[in-house]
Amino acid sequence: MTDNYLPRWARRPLLACLLGVTLSVAAWRPATAHTADEVTALVERAAAHIRSVGPAQAFADITRPDGGFVHGDLYVFCNSADGRVLAHGGNPKLVGKNLADVRDPDGNRPILNVIHLGLTQGQGWLDYLWPNPQAGHVQRKMTYVLRIDDGTVCGSGYYQPDPP
Repeated sequence: MTDNYLPRWARRPLLACLLGVTLSVAAWRPATAHTADEVTALVERAAAHIRSVGPAQAFADITRPDGGFVHGDLYVFCNSADGRVLAHGGNPKLVGKNLADVRDPDGNRPILNVIHLGLTQGQGWLDYLWPNPQAGHVQRKMTYVLRIDDGTVCGSGYYQPDPP
């Protein structure tokens, strides 16, 4: 049986699995519009929390829905330099998984790009395609990334609306 009727991204098992898990975990959250300032402030607050209580406690807090780093569909995530998820407020099931090889529908590796930006520039914005749990499909996501130390980056982002 062929799967040609599926969208190209759905034929990629890991990306399809991420979308499915993300939809099931986050479908109850209300979709809201966010600003770049909100995203930046959330990531910088997470970085300050990591410095204040240490990585182990902070990553646990960031991952918990009631830990103060999840606001509706806006959440913080943190990755190690090799692509392993250290914290993920949007999908706790991703913690411990290595997402370095996940490709978006354009063939890019968004997690590697996030890590590269954070570790080489210290901070910045980038956009990529990622499953949007509220929309139920892949959308362009604008993400702010911040280097925490030489081996850790954290970020957060918001989805851009679909073009008309």
